[in-house]
Amino acid sequence: MKARTVVPAQLMSIARFQSGVVSRGQALEAGLTHTGIRGLVETGRWKHLARGIYSTGEIGWEQLLWAGVLIGGPGSTVGGLAAAHQLGISPQPETIDIWAPRAASYRRRAAPSPWDFHRGIRASRGNPPHLSVEETVLDLCAACGPDGITSWIGKAVGGWLTTPDRILAALDRTPNLRNRKLIRECLEVISDGSNSALEARYRRDVEQAHGLPTGRRQKSVSSGTASDVVYQEYGTISELDGKLGHRGDGEVRDAWRDSKHLLLGFVTLRFGWSDVAQRPCEVAARVADVLRMRGWDGLPQRCPDCLHIA
Repeated sequence: MKARTVVPAQLMSIARFQSGVVSRGQALEAGLTHTGIRGLVETGRWKHLARGIYSTGEIGWEQLLWAGVLIGGPGSTVGGLAAAHQLGISPQPETIDIWAPRAASYRRRAAPSPWDFHRGIRASRGNPPHLSVEETVLDLCAACGPDGITSWIGKAVGGWLTTPDRILAALDRTPNLRNRKLIRECLEVISDGSNSALEARYRRDVEQAHGLPTGRRQKSVSSGTASDVVYQEYGTISELDGKLGHRGDGEVRDAWRDSKHLLLGFVTLRFGWSDVAQRPCEVAARVADVLRMRGWDGLPQRCPDCLHIA
């Protein structure tokens, strides 16, 4: 009768730390032989995940994360949507992004596999190692448009995982990041409110670019309020909702104030940062239509990017 292979205590300790996943190199270093490893796999005690990577127990999400990190080699870390899932701001993705040092070899990767490897040295934290909240958010923002940027930053900041200042600090450390300008504007809007970057973009890309009247900024229409952009002569208000928090109690307060202004003869239009950043021509068309309905006799002009202004 063939003797049962004994797994060294040192390797068992490593496996516990790595959610039950070990590499062939770790097993050999701990004292197992190639024959012993083969026997563990053939008897079903270990399960093969990829070339040279094994699970000593169940195979689930955590095991696949660790397998990707071990395939990538020392210094590898989980990134992308997989890191976002670890942080609790994204559903579990089908593909696990792994950042690995440039010298790492990915020959042990199974094909097809759940891993997508990216070469680069990235700081990591946690178990399994993954990108920080700030680096994860920036990576995801770099791959999407204004709506996505707003969403990812909103999830991280609104979930109290980080702050705009911490994301800005991380952004300063990545000078070549794609969408850098849009990300910075979004963070400034969230940090400072619509009196800064969002209002400046509305003035430039909505009003000036399309020949609309210039509204008065931060004007009080009713007692105790200050509206972002007021077209007094035409009884129209544009509110620029750049801050997080226009949901729940904030949304109720906004609706109450809008109804109060409506009784005073003012109609209120509300636009978010992604509206102004991504769809300024559509915003201008909407504002122009309302202004004309309320007495403006001008005509909006087409900007170089205009697709929606008649």
